[in-house]
Amino acid sequence: MAGTRGGAYDGSRSRATVVAGPRAGSSLSGPLSTRMLNRRSERLLPFVVLIGAIACASDSRAARVPARDERVEISAPTADQGAPVAALVAQQGDSGTQHVTPKPRVLSDAEQRVADGIVFAPSMIERFVVAARNKRLLVDIGRVDLETKQDGHQLAAVRRVASLVGPLSHVSFVHVRGSWGVEIDSIKGYDVWNGRLVAVLAPSSRADSLLRKSTPLLGVATRMLVPVDTTAPDTAAVGGCVRDSVPPTLPARVAVVRDSLVRWVTDSLKPPYGLPGKLAVRGDTASGCFGPWRAVVVVTTRTSAFDWSEERTLLVGADGKTATGRLRDLRLRTHESLAAFDADGDGVDELAARGLAQRMGAQTVLKLDPTTRRFSRFASGFAWETR
Repeated sequence: MAGTRGGAYDGSRSRATVVAGPRAGSSLSGPLSTRMLNRRSERLLPFVVLIGAIACASDSRAARVPARDERVEISAPTADQGAPVAALVAQQGDSGTQHVTPKPRVLSDAEQRVADGIVFAPSMIERFVVAARNKRLLVDIGRVDLETKQDGHQLAAVRRVASLVGPLSHVSFVHVRGSWGVEIDSIKGYDVWNGRLVAVLAPSSRADSLLRKSTPLLGVATRMLVPVDTTAPDTAAVGGCVRDSVPPTLPARVAVVRDSLVRWVTDSLKPPYGLPGKLAVRGDTASGCFGPWRAVVVVTTRTSAFDWSEERTLLVGADGKTATGRLRDLRLRTHESLAAFDADGDGVDELAARGLAQRMGAQTVLKLDPTTRRFSRFASGFAWETR
């Protein structure tokens, strides 16, 4: 319509839009106030600090973590040096990892199969039982679970394995303290005796003469890296006890004590339940230097199958007075065939005996504690089992 006025958005005319000016007294009429600027700065400050911390952490991580695919080129020596040319070494992962060089194999595959059938004495064992067997002086070092009597090749393999990885494979001499004296013997070979792995010793002239007479010898051996002079006198303390000097009345007194203890054990110690068969009672004695005592008496009673057993021990002094003792020997419950000798050179004798238990036994050496009057295991070997 001709009479109608055009609006602000009328396309027929091109006019500029007029914006109203600020009102008087408004906050926009002048520059921004200081309060508003402070508020905006307080709002933006935490975001700025957070962004800066993230950037610093990224930079430190990038500087600390090495590149995963880093290649280090090793300079090759010149051709006139005769060295091989080195190649590029690819370093993957952590460069600080240490690689242990494997030890060279001592045994072949066949020897390893033989070693699997041998139970050596534990590596922490320092004392080994020495005994006379078949006129030879032997040291027990383990058990053999292989058939060696009918197989000569397997016996030779057992001897070879014992010389390579046995408990005495790194030594050539042993220090022996036995019932016949003190000596240092060399190891001349290895063998199998009654299912036990043994080291064969080269005895002294005195021990050799006793072996020829089939004298029962017992002792304890320790390792020696370097042999020493054996002609020097033994400087071990003797504690005021002379083993060759026994009061004349002492043997008779020890026999009376043994018979009295056997009679008391027979009459007083009975199994708590009825067992078939007769009880076996045995009394043994040994003379030596047991601190203030000069003899020990051991009386045992047991059934034939070792279903029940008891043991009593008395120590006899030089004046004939007795004191109660105790024997504690792990699995071995009764002891017989006693002998006394100083196995460690402290002046107090150890008690050697044949220990028995149910379907087993062993040669054992017991050490006395004079304070508690208790014998405990010092060394053991030459064990056997029955099935």
